[in-house]
Amino acid sequence: MRRLRIAIVALFILSGISFVGYNVISRLAEDHTPPEISCDSDTVSVSVEDEEIDEALLSGVKALDNEDGDLTDQIRVSSMSNFTEPGKRTITYAVFDKAGQAATLERTLEYTDYTSPQIQLTAPLRYSLEDMADVNLTENMSVEDCLDGDLTSQIRATFNDSIYIQQAGEYPVTVQVSNSAGDTCSVPLTLTVTDSSDSSERDKYYPLLSQYIVYTNAGEQVDLAGLLTGFERNGAEYLFTDPDAASLPGARENVSISGDVDWATAGTYNVDYQFTSAAGVTATTKLAVVVR
Repeated sequence: MRRLRIAIVALFILSGISFVGYNVISRLAEDHTPPEISCDSDTVSVSVEDEEIDEALLSGVKALDNEDGDLTDQIRVSSMSNFTEPGKRTITYAVFDKAGQAATLERTLEYTDYTSPQIQLTAPLRYSLEDMADVNLTENMSVEDCLDGDLTSQIRATFNDSIYIQQAGEYPVTVQVSNSAGDTCSVPLTLTVTDSSDSSERDKYYPLLSQYIVYTNAGEQVDLAGLLTGFERNGAEYLFTDPDAASLPGARENVSISGDVDWATAGTYNVDYQFTSAAGVTATTKLAVVVR
């Protein structure tokens, strides 16, 4: 009986040793070496218009694993950063082998034809005091982004100060929109609030422009006079292109254009277009010039 007990204990010990040995050998046989990703260049250049952009992003990237071999077709783009500088982002690639080992690689993504989003304004930012109760300041604004398409619904307008508009005057407001790469277009504007009960308001001929925010690169000037299209009075438009020129209250030359724009320095500048009617009443239209 004693011998039987000794045999059972010995068998149990041998089984335990065998189990431990099997696990040790299995672990030693496991793949603990992650795959390796390499690329032929630290920068990949693509066009925002490229219809095969996913394929272009993976150009020149390869992955090899000591057990699974070539894993190039398993590489995926795991993330893209916001812009690190204009037109450039950091792109991260990832790949996994069959053992679940991961490898990552970063390189620079450069867009060859990227342009920052630009908010367009097709009507003056001018409203009557009565309209301010339920006005949408972005109603005449739009923006088309080369990465994300139409971002018009994401434009936000905020007053620079906590103000409650109770009287006619000029008020600072900022409009802003950002794309998925973190590139933000922010333009400070001036909101003009008029008082329709003011008799002089009915005699004002406001200069009309083709656009009320213009963008240019540093060192490049904009033909400010060329933006003039006519006049507006009490909702009626009088255009320079109208065949009946007699209806016009004045010519382009009668509009005074003033504004201290530094065309060589990035920033946003205000330009005033002023016209004084035969009745001696002066109306002012505002333009924002964004130098980048």
